[in-house]
Amino acid sequence: MGLKVMVIGVEHAQGLSKANDKPYNFAQVNYLATNEGWESAKGSCKAVGFEVKNISMSTQPELFVAFAQLEFPLMCDLVLDCDPQNPQRNYVVDVKPI
Repeated sequence: MGLKVMVIGVEHAQGLSKANDKPYNFAQVNYLATNEGWESAKGSCKAVGFEVKNISMSTQPELFVAFAQLEFPLMCDLVLDCDPQNPQRNYVVDVKPI
């Protein structure tokens, strides 16, 4: 399964929480998506252009290295798999520049 998007960057954060020294380790891909606005019973927002969205990615160092070798922004096919931490969610496991 893939997701074709304009990737604008990636982030990988790892360390200990300031509040309680609980360890954290997460990574995400930032990409542009069409801004579709919103509508609810109490209001609406019409939008044009793009908005920044993100999707979780594997924290494997090789994946971050693969992204670090790219020049952003760049159209990519993000290869997705089931997130082992949350099986109801997908996360990025590979990147293929288009």
